[in-house]
Amino acid sequence: MSSNLPILQQLNRPLTPQISIRFGWIFWVQWVLATGLGFLLSLLFVEIGVRPHIGTLSGAFGSSFIAIAQWFVLRQRLSQISWWIIATIAAWVLIGSSSLGALGWIAPRTELITIRLLYGFIDGTIVGIVQGLGQWFVLNRYFPNAAWWLPISSLSWALALPSGWAVGGILRSITGLFFAEVIGLTVTWLAIAALSGFGFLRLLHHNGIQ
Repeated sequence: MSSNLPILQQLNRPLTPQISIRFGWIFWVQWVLATGLGFLLSLLFVEIGVRPHIGTLSGAFGSSFIAIAQWFVLRQRLSQISWWIIATIAAWVLIGSSSLGALGWIAPRTELITIRLLYGFIDGTIVGIVQGLGQWFVLNRYFPNAAWWLPISSLSWALALPSGWAVGGILRSITGLFFAEVIGLTVTWLAIAALSGFGFLRLLHHNGIQ
């Protein structure tokens, strides 16, 4: 009886510490770098523009690079996570086909910072909800409280999009170059990655993993 005790203790040992290491700050760094790299690679096929020229196809092509880059990070930690790619692209197809357009690759027509901040917050909130809902269907398989991803995604976009648009507007007013908008949108995606990556860690915490 006593000889079996060590074996039982090993079987009942919680896996939380191991999972915590796999989803620690290394994950956050990889998430930010992968998302930023995915956006930069998307620029090889998607040209930054204004509404209504950036729509469904641009959203599908552009988001595929970002989704695949994020999948490379997630697949190291979650099995059978390929649906993340499909869910992300599907969400961007829906966003791109709407009146919003593929906002991740759109620069506002106006250079007024207050307008950029206002509409960036409103539009970003909507984009975050739509994308978060699509990705929630995937994460729900792994985490009981995956619904937390909806406010995480929405808040990330609501803060990141106006910030990037503001940076792009300021740089464009200084330089007079449209390339400033590319820098602004790069800031947007890096900010989204940073915020959503931190939110991912909080999601794990609420599910008792960290």
